[in-house]
Amino acid sequence: MSVDLYEILKERSKYFYKESMNDSKNKRYDIALFHLEQALQLGLKAYLLKNKGDFPRTHSLRDLIDLTDNECLKRVIQRKWYIISLLTDAYVGSRYLLRNYTEKEYKASKKFVEEALKCLNIIES
Repeated sequence: MSVDLYEILKERSKYFYKESMNDSKNKRYDIALFHLEQALQLGLKAYLLKNKGDFPRTHSLRDLIDLTDNECLKRVIQRKWYIISLLTDAYVGSRYLLRNYTEKEYKASKKFVEEALKCLNIIES
């Protein structure tokens, strides 16, 4: 495992998470959700690198989540499975679609990503 790559992925994950909050203050919920998706995607890749030694070159949150075998993360997903679709939609939509998101969607997604990143030991409880 590359310790440097793990730290880079972890720090970028935290950065995107924090940027989402700045975006939401400016009511840019489309970009805020994109940043949350990136935070979770990079957090998952960091976790897989640290715990499995590598991660697949995919952007699919579902595929990455399935590989973690993280019970804490599975519990979070069972409660809020629909957020994964919302984040994926925001990831794709940021490039190709014009879709507006609400503050409510952002807040629910932020809470989900925060819980997930805590399960992955990317951010502290």
